[in-house]
Amino acid sequence: MGFSHPTYKPLRPGQDISTTGQILDYAAGTYPSKVGLIYGSQSWTFEELDGLANQFAHAVIATFPDRDGPVGIIGGNSVEYAIAHFGTARTGRCTVNIPTRCSQEDLVHTVNLTKPVVLIVDADCQEIVDAARRRFEVSPLYMSTSERQLGTQLGFWKFFAGQPKTSPAVAIDPDTGGSVVLTGGTTGRPKAVLSSQRARAVSAMAAIEDFRVESDQIAGYTVPFTHAAGLYSWFQPPVLAGCAGVVIPKWDPVLVMQLTERHGINVIFAVPAQLAILLAPPAFDPERLRPLRRIVIGGAPLSRVLINRAEAAMPWMFCARAYGSTETGHLAAQLKSDRDMVYDGFNQPGGRLEIEIFKEPGVITCEGEIGDVATRGPHLMTGYLDDEEAQNAFFKSDVADGQWAWTGDLAVKHNGYFRLVGRSKHMILSGGLNIYPAELEDILGRHPAVADCVVFGMEDPTWGELPAAAVVFNGDGADADAAMEYVAERVARYKRLRKIFVLDEITRTGAGKAQVDLTPKRCLEMDKDNSLNA
Repeated sequence: MGFSHPTYKPLRPGQDISTTGQILDYAAGTYPSKVGLIYGSQSWTFEELDGLANQFAHAVIATFPDRDGPVGIIGGNSVEYAIAHFGTARTGRCTVNIPTRCSQEDLVHTVNLTKPVVLIVDADCQEIVDAARRRFEVSPLYMSTSERQLGTQLGFWKFFAGQPKTSPAVAIDPDTGGSVVLTGGTTGRPKAVLSSQRARAVSAMAAIEDFRVESDQIAGYTVPFTHAAGLYSWFQPPVLAGCAGVVIPKWDPVLVMQLTERHGINVIFAVPAQLAILLAPPAFDPERLRPLRRIVIGGAPLSRVLINRAEAAMPWMFCARAYGSTETGHLAAQLKSDRDMVYDGFNQPGGRLEIEIFKEPGVITCEGEIGDVATRGPHLMTGYLDDEEAQNAFFKSDVADGQWAWTGDLAVKHNGYFRLVGRSKHMILSGGLNIYPAELEDILGRHPAVADCVVFGMEDPTWGELPAAAVVFNGDGADADAAMEYVAERVARYKRLRKIFVLDEITRTGAGKAQVDLTPKRCLEMDKDNSLNA
């Protein structure tokens, strides 16, 4: 596919890797004495991190010589998370990355599905683990990062103290399972996505190329490592590039500004909701963010209004955009130069993976035609652990060769780029015409009184579906009729919003996706009480 990608950054010798452990190998070998990670008041060089990861790996191997199973982690971003991530990879075992905001039911389901031999827990997640552990089918070795002895709980650092700092003599197959990450599902139970070490190594390499990550940059780690975006699309690439990294344990605007000032953070990854929170008064002080040169946004759709607000407030930096998913890892990027060419356009990656737009399997779209985004290459997940039906649908195994994965996104080619227009499952069919919610959300989001919105199809006996929206207004500026008229002036007649439901809040996942079930039944409930409980 002939997408433009004239300036992607070629990798340096040694950065062409196939396993997760080699990411830290390269940084430690190339920049041994350079500070690789800052967490709170402490810092570690790449050589120190490498040694700690090896010690953790030796401890796991020695503790479980005859028992297979992954290492589970539930906790916020920390140095312990980084050590366990790279250390586990060097044992040939899999990590299971469990979101800190998961429900007790999801925690029990995930542990019983994956059966980790170790479960690493931080202090903030101790309560939910204690409540759920009696329902675990196989009890793991519990390990606390807070160094507290809680019953049979073992301190994280005590676990591997005294182990060798040299790399363990384990042959790693890059194509075996490397990690499990749960999807940020907007409805139903999240699916467990198994990916190989090679797949996630490709994500790290492709992200370096796409985002021009250089060793002299200082990265801020803000998105949770339990998410694919935080772990694969952002944490791993700066490590492979040899960047110093600063752990930002929670997204608090004051904390983000403090750490940016103190450490000179010049590039961070954030989801749109985090960027909106950062820009909100009264805490926002752009002068404290002077070191920032780039904010990479991913995980959910990003409105033009939010980009413009951020770049107007901090004209010394620009917003880049990342495109990918839990199942695919990093797929494509949009830098400011791309945006200048095609505002919503993403570029083709630098040759490590393929992206194509299809009318149907085997039939590629022409310029200007809308089709399904599909991708193939070594970056793809191995599969879902718990949902063969969903896995077959993702690869369209019944109608395709299984090499292409179908993202569920719709896009159109334009001037050598592809522009996302919506989700295939969320497309509104009205009188035989297709309406894409993303287009209407972009327009509605530009209205000065709209703080948040989501567009969906509302059942209609005549037209099949009609476009409607759930909207959160700023302050006292709620005027649904005026907002509908604002959209109507900017779209074709058949795309006009027919109803707006005014809400106090739209519940979203950690990645910023609207976590709502907008079925006809739910629309009726909203009509009755003007509220929506996700």
